[in-house]
Amino acid sequence: MGVASPDLMASAFAERFNAGDIKGFVALYAEDAVFTYDGVEKAVGREQIEGALAGFMMAGLKFRGQCVGLYLAGDTALTRFSWELVDGNGAVVGSGISAEVQRRGPDGLWRLIIDDTSGGSRVS
Repeated sequence: MGVASPDLMASAFAERFNAGDIKGFVALYAEDAVFTYDGVEKAVGREQIEGALAGFMMAGLKFRGQCVGLYLAGDTALTRFSWELVDGNGAVVGSGISAEVQRRGPDGLWRLIIDDTSGGSRVS
């Protein structure tokens, strides 16, 4: 699974996250992808990424986000998402600007290879 264009990743991410579709959500990542929430702890590969993110889905949080930056270089893209995590009452419990690197695979679909959820807004 992946997306046809890197600017579509934020909406695909939200759709699968909000549906609680952890398998479809994790399929947006390349097999060897790296995920970090804080720039310190990291999850490598789909299995670890699933473990890192499943709790957010099971907590009933919803994701809102949009692509706010896109730079293409061949089969590689740098994107930034402005995002919020919202609880069942509509209160924002987390927000930031992420930084992602996406790669187009041999099938023509784009997948996340690096996902730093606070990388676009973190100073260090």
